[in-house]
Order: sequence, then structure tokens, then C-alpha cells
Amino acid sequence: MRFFDSRGYWHVPGVRLLHASLHVHLSALVAGALLLLAGSSQPSHALAILGCYFGVILLHEMGHAAMARRLGYAAPRIWLSFLHGACEHDAAETQRDDALIAWGGVLAQLAVAFPLLALAQLHAFDDSALGRILVVGFGRANLLLAAFNLLPIRPLDGAKAWPLLPILVREWRARGVAKKAARDLMQRLK
Repeated sequence: MRFFDSRGYWHVPGVRLLHASLHVHLSALVAGALLLLAGSSQPSHALAILGCYFGVILLHEMGHAAMARRLGYAAPRIWLSFLHGACEHDAAETQRDDALIAWGGVLAQLAVAFPLLALAQLHAFDDSALGRILVVGFGRANLLLAAFNLLPIRPLDGAKAWPLLPILVREWRARGVAKKAARDLMQRLK
């Protein structure tokens, strides 16, 4: 019985994230095990750091999956490796949808990062080292990865995300023109 496919991914049985199956690369498992071994003197801290690291990547990919599903596209699989993740989804029918799906990962991270960083400023959390890792570390990591992912370079999300701005401006102008035409028509009909 093979646990890993030909690309080195293991399908985690029974785990579904927003209806997407989870596939973890051997590199993520090896890196996780090495991190836990390196932090064996404080296993709770090592586990927290490991959880935050992979949690940031999974949160990002779940954001893509959520946006894809919201727009009516299937997102059947999420892939997690040591350095990155990927959300497999149906091909977007428009550039607007493609850009919105790209923004989904970043928006999910920001939705978590800002409240955690605000909470850290209020010191309303356990001030232990473990608490700082979970609140400050996870908040900052999400904020930094979101900013990095918005760089307008392929294969980062920014290459697909930023074209949304001119699309929205065109839509906004078109709505304004349509409203003006409707007002003018109503004036003529009176």
C-alpha cells in the first residue's frame, strides 16, 4: 500500500477543509518532524511554531477555496508542502473572478492577522511565551505572508490580484454612465 503519490503527496484521509481534500507533501512532514526534534526541550513551543507555520499556509489556501466557492467554482483539493501551498479550483471564467480568487487568500490572512495583532496590543492574552507565539507570531506571520503574496510577480497572488483594481474602476464608471443615462431618459419621459 502506497501512502504517497508519484509527486510525494499524501492524501490525508477524512480531512476536508471547506469541502477540499488535504494533500500534504513529504517535505512538510519531514520539516515538521525535524522542527519537533529540534525543539524537543520545549515541545509545546515547537508544536505551536509548527502549527502557526503550516496554519498560515493553510489559512491562505482556505481563503482561495472560500472565494472560489463563493463565486460558484469547485475547489476540490488543497496542497501543502514545506514552503508553500496551492488551492486547486475550477478555471475562472473571467479575469475579475480570477483576481477575486487571488485576493481570497490574502483577505483570509488579513481577517485573522489584524484582530490577533490588536489583541496583542491590548495584552488580553496569556503573556507566556506560548501565548506570544500563538497570538503575536501567528498575527505577524499572516500579515507578512499576505504582504509578500501581494507582490506583483508570478507565481505570487499579486500578479493576478492587482488587475482587479482597474476592473472595479471600469465597472464603477460604467454604473455611473448607466445611472446618468437612466436619469436623462426619465427626464425626457416627463
